[in-house]
Amino acid sequence: MSKRKNIILFFADDLGIGDVSAFNSEAKFETKNIDRLAEKGMRFTDSHATSAVCTPSRYGLLTGRYNWRSKLKSYVIPGDAESLIEKDRRTLAQLLKDHGYNTAAVGKWHLGLDWELKEEKDYDYFGVSEELAEDKNAEFQKGRFDNFGNNTGEAYVRGLDIDYSKPIKFGPNQLGFDYFYGTPASLDQGPFVIIENDRVLDPPVNVMGNANISRVADNTQKTWELGVASPEVSPYHIPDQMQSKFMEILEDFVEEKDPFFMYYPNHLVHGPIIPQERFQGKSGIGDYGDFVLQLDSYVGEIVDYLEARDEFDNTIFIFTSDNGVSSIVDLEELRNKGHDSSNGLRGHKMHIWEGGHREPTIVCYPEMIQGGQISNHMISHSDIFKTIADLLDANTADDEAEDSISNLSLWQGEDKPVREDIIHSSINGGFSIRRDFWKLIFVTDGGMSIDYERNKESYKETFYPSELYDLRDDISESHNVIEEHPEIVKTLSESLTRYIKEGRSTEGVLQTNQPDKPTGDWEQIVWMDGYEEYIEQLNAQNPTE
Repeated sequence: MSKRKNIILFFADDLGIGDVSAFNSEAKFETKNIDRLAEKGMRFTDSHATSAVCTPSRYGLLTGRYNWRSKLKSYVIPGDAESLIEKDRRTLAQLLKDHGYNTAAVGKWHLGLDWELKEEKDYDYFGVSEELAEDKNAEFQKGRFDNFGNNTGEAYVRGLDIDYSKPIKFGPNQLGFDYFYGTPASLDQGPFVIIENDRVLDPPVNVMGNANISRVADNTQKTWELGVASPEVSPYHIPDQMQSKFMEILEDFVEEKDPFFMYYPNHLVHGPIIPQERFQGKSGIGDYGDFVLQLDSYVGEIVDYLEARDEFDNTIFIFTSDNGVSSIVDLEELRNKGHDSSNGLRGHKMHIWEGGHREPTIVCYPEMIQGGQISNHMISHSDIFKTIADLLDANTADDEAEDSISNLSLWQGEDKPVREDIIHSSINGGFSIRRDFWKLIFVTDGGMSIDYERNKESYKETFYPSELYDLRDDISESHNVIEEHPEIVKTLSESLTRYIKEGRSTEGVLQTNQPDKPTGDWEQIVWMDGYEEYIEQLNAQNPTE
């Protein structure tokens, strides 16, 4: 057997913790292949994405840095946005590449790409009404020219101003991946093209999608947004295409002598909810359950191949999800059928509550981790960076992985906490901080509020210490005890303030967060003592042109 430490990071999309039967004994279907990983490895019951939505959680995963320190303070980015990860930031892939790993990413990128842009949007070529599109377009397009702020909007039709004949100037290849094959963003996000390394394989020639898609309601769960599309691309076929490509690259890497790192940000089970025919009816509870079983089959195919090639025991297989289950799947209907995708947790994707970011995380590494173990200690996706660095005995610089804490002692079976606290963010950028079992929330409405006025008083009505829960006996976050524990509120508020101002939550040289452009407000921290002075200083370091 080879003694190389291969790594597979399987990152599901919108999979709830209750959708994996190893975490939910009352699930209405069996994820037998993901459960096999749990039997062969360690299941983490208190594992968290850094955000309750996908772009920021991917940033936290690959950089080991809390996502809100980046230019993106809230929401996600569209598929035609520029790169979110900073040009000089070291990623997990670069760490591994520097240690002799072959690296590849296959699937959903959704971290922005530096496209070659045209001077104008090409309305005529794609047959789009210029009058209609211009009327719908925002003054500041989200993800362009460093403008990622809350008051930005998105193009009415994604991808009209990209020169698809030109290579992408900055993307996965510049962030440590030797090879990339995938889509710019989610199954339902344009531009609908497939990218290999820095090239679009088939340029888009038409427009498809729905201009009124909802990512909250369940009435558009089988549709996608309006965007330019390649004739070779269909949301129905993309998941199987990605799986085939992943297996192809895996086979190539197994034949090499060097260790490999494969990052698989899978498109499932993000909308549109359209399972392949071979899975339809398998779950007994409808299309969403069938879609989960399609995802489960992909895991099984990978595990079967590794075992057949005698590579499983020396492969670190990390399985997790980017955020909680999406509400588009009709959660009430699923519960009526006896299935709870959040497994008793409050909330879903987008929420600051546990259902928004507590994830079904499994780590399999037979050479180190004894099978069938359960860890109840609090960990974050941002920790994967330092854990792998620790495993490789690799040093990390002060300006990388600032919010990453090694979990290696947990992998080795030590039953002691590794984290003092953890910070989460909701879709509107609202915060929570958790220490031990105390969780303090700094946003109203679970972090879903988006219609507040752009002024300081309105900010203060949305972003402030509003809820406190003791998760030891209130995992469902049903009893707000904030009025009863002012000392806990004070202590946690001071800690979060310090972590924000210091640019890191670990020991090391102080770092700088990025500002909230174009306004510079960063209203999500208006509750913080010294807010005005801090914002003034932050914006002065990064002036808006």
